Amino acid sequence: MRRHLLSSVCFVFSLGAVSLISASTLQAQTDQEVTASRLKGIEFLKSQQQEDGSWEFEGHPVGITALCTLALLENGIPVSDPVIQKGRAFVVKESEKLNSTYDLALAILLLSRIGDREDKLLIRRFAARLIAGQSTTGGWSYTCPLAAASSLNNPRGRLKLGTSPGDNSCTQFAVLGLWTASRSNVNIDDSMSGVARRFVETQNEDGGWPYKLATDDMKEPSRNSMTLAGLFCLTVARATKIRSLQEEQNKVEAAARGAEQKEGDTLVSDPIFAKGLEMAGKYAAGISASSARYFLWSTERVGVLLGLEKLGDTDWFSKGAAALIATQKEDGSWEDSRGKLADTSFAILFLRKANLGSDISRMLNGEPAKKFQIHSQAKKPEFDSLEAAIAAAKPGDLIRVNGDGPFRIPHVTVDKDLSIEAGFGYSPVFEYARGRNKLGLRARPERDPNVRHILQVTKGTLALEGIRFEFDPPEVGKDVPWVAIKVDGGNLRMLNCSVSEQNDKGMAAVQFTRPTNSSITNSFFVGGRAAFEIEGTGKQTIDVDESVIFSRKIFSVLKSPEKSAGGSINLNLSRCTIQGIDGFVFERFVKDINVKSDHCAWKVENLGLSMLSQRGAKTDRSYTGEGNVYDVDAWLGLSGTADSSVKDLKSWNSFWGNTDETSLADTLAFNLRRVNTSFNHRYTPADWELSETSRVAAQVTGLGARTSNVGAGAGFSRFRSSILYNEWKEKQVAEAK
Repeated sequence: MRRHLLSSVCFVFSLGAVSLISASTLQAQTDQEVTASRLKGIEFLKSQQQEDGSWEFEGHPVGITALCTLALLENGIPVSDPVIQKGRAFVVKESEKLNSTYDLALAILLLSRIGDREDKLLIRRFAARLIAGQSTTGGWSYTCPLAAASSLNNPRGRLKLGTSPGDNSCTQFAVLGLWTASRSNVNIDDSMSGVARRFVETQNEDGGWPYKLATDDMKEPSRNSMTLAGLFCLTVARATKIRSLQEEQNKVEAAARGAEQKEGDTLVSDPIFAKGLEMAGKYAAGISASSARYFLWSTERVGVLLGLEKLGDTDWFSKGAAALIATQKEDGSWEDSRGKLADTSFAILFLRKANLGSDISRMLNGEPAKKFQIHSQAKKPEFDSLEAAIAAAKPGDLIRVNGDGPFRIPHVTVDKDLSIEAGFGYSPVFEYARGRNKLGLRARPERDPNVRHILQVTKGTLALEGIRFEFDPPEVGKDVPWVAIKVDGGNLRMLNCSVSEQNDKGMAAVQFTRPTNSSITNSFFVGGRAAFEIEGTGKQTIDVDESVIFSRKIFSVLKSPEKSAGGSINLNLSRCTIQGIDGFVFERFVKDINVKSDHCAWKVENLGLSMLSQRGAKTDRSYTGEGNVYDVDAWLGLSGTADSSVKDLKSWNSFWGNTDETSLADTLAFNLRRVNTSFNHRYTPADWELSETSRVAAQVTGLGARTSNVGAGAGFSRFRSSILYNEWKEKQVAEAK
């Protein structure tokens, strides 16, 4: 039976679109030209969407729709845009009998990037079909069995693998889909073992890979797109194995690893990988206007995966961008003999210039001896400690932490603009260490308030990305008001960080003691006397978005021991999931506190029992919000005493003068039940995912944090690979001006 494949995949061996432009005449392109080309491509794809949300391609309506929707999404079209919503709806509607390898993989990529909780089961179902579709050769052909998601938890009950030789194009898409699905807790170890075996055994002598397996009668030549596809598949498969070995390293003796060790603990020490990478560099050098867009996209996937600006000696992005811009049609499209949609999608996916690096790129050369690198300086110097790196950093520098730790941090102070981020594939853990005070003497936190934190910012803006703070301070013989991160001047930007405690010393995760304009995004807080503690001094604006917060008190506002400088406290919350005892605890003498809460899930015993400054009056206080769900016992009061006139959502809104008709008061059920005051470093944001049995999950759109994007580690890797990360970076730059 004739198979209808995506155009760029179907003609993967052809020279691509015919062009009269030679490689030597291609001119380097500016960022503005790349952006203009992307925007034209975006508008073309949007114009081709059908009324039912699909894009048309014979034989693959789901695959092409997923690809076009993904290309738009990755190029900055928001999830809320009708184009994206209609595309997603079409893919979901047509999912029941979906069995095409390409379509299944592309659907996983799309649904995973959108990140809606209701799509998780579909992702697992599609992954189960891909796993069942792998053959004994380690590859995939065009179709997969309709396996159930339940087979993921019962390997013995899976279907027997077929014997089709498959092809390396189908296999590339299947591997990409499964690697993406692995972030939804799909175990792909067995599948990747087969993939590794396939590409080790079928590599050609020149280091490349063919489209299909050779036979006894005929050898198959290496091809550019298939070599990049093969290198991608081998990288994912090898990295899966290396990661598994690293996780087991502390559990078994090195001798027990035996045969596994010969493949190397890094990718470059694997001779098959090294040979493939060399051949990929040769193919990248030949990028021209006649290069197939599928080949360029495959090149981009490898470059991003490994974090390489160059393949061989070739700046693959600059050369590929020049080729694409030179061949773009007037209508914004790119075209081959089967149409425009697939090629245009691959082109703008290339041109979006994804952030180089992934959770695999750390395995290219292995972990460095010195973990703290000033990445923004020309020579990229490395240091043994965070303190040394901060001392050597200049204002505006970026320190990258290339290691997991845990790192013992002795109450370090930052007094300049600085960014500290996790290296690709790492999830650094910072712990408290008792260092020395300003006099060089051993720190005494029971006496000295300046040594009770892990990090402190006193000037400038400190940006933290992908860092875990596990704060279990020592026993010092008395109660100490510990603080994980102290903002005593300047501003804080937290992205995909985690702050937790489990020894119950009662920390504050973040404390603000001076005027500030700070933001918390995609972050995770567990434990403490308070998640956020604020001393009212001057104007303080704190934005918290897409975060999961589990603490005794969520926001605790105290009167500063110093004379107040006036001003106001502005707390802005959006799409947060919150659990604790008290939502807002405001000291009655602090003036001008304004709260805004949008689409937050509040599961607290007391929402605002200590919120007011005067009994029965909203003097110096304001609260606005919409789209929230409140699961609370007590609503409002003064100094812990309830205001009897506010006993439900209606009276709560009436008290504040709100006309909010989009919020609910209802029971919130999360994936796991966590008891207030029971804290542990092992908790994950997914524990606070709204349960599928929760009524409000279906009633309120966009409620609470998208937990797959929250926290350090996997959450940061996922967010970092999206264009949303670029937008977050651009926002930080704009706010700094």
